[in-house]
Amino acid sequence: MENITRHSIDRASEEAVNLWSLASSQYPLKNRLIQEYANTTIIEVVSSFALNARRAMEIIPPKVKYPLSAARWKWEPSRKGEKVADLWDALNRIIHARKLYVGFEGLPEDVSVIDGGAIIVPYVQAETDRKELAFIDPFSLSHAFLYGALPSLMEAKNNPLQGGVH
Repeated sequence: MENITRHSIDRASEEAVNLWSLASSQYPLKNRLIQEYANTTIIEVVSSFALNARRAMEIIPPKVKYPLSAARWKWEPSRKGEKVADLWDALNRIIHARKLYVGFEGLPEDVSVIDGGAIIVPYVQAETDRKELAFIDPFSLSHAFLYGALPSLMEAKNNPLQGGVH
């Protein structure tokens, strides 16, 4: 396995854990500084994750699919738009995004643990030159990688004879 692939597996794993925590957090509704920092951080993390995960997943047979099905928050798109259901598709949309937005949504008061209310990040939205703006669940993205793709990647990384499939 090439060093760049090994590096990408490691970086994607780290970013997946970061994305997991960022997508699981509650943010104060009334604190713009925290919201802006979370927005910037999520864009940076999801972008780095997508690039490294996509590069690493090149060694997995392309017919293997990893569904985005493990949501942290119960949500549905609040406006028209596709909800991306596959890890590979989501990674490609993020990498090739011309528009990439973080979606903040309010939590019901009985769920919020923050005085004054809380918001969460149940999705990011990505639009490419070929695909319209679509919803991608960052928690599901992380989960699909950590519990779906990563075990196959670690097996290939730790088994030098296998080397991966191109």
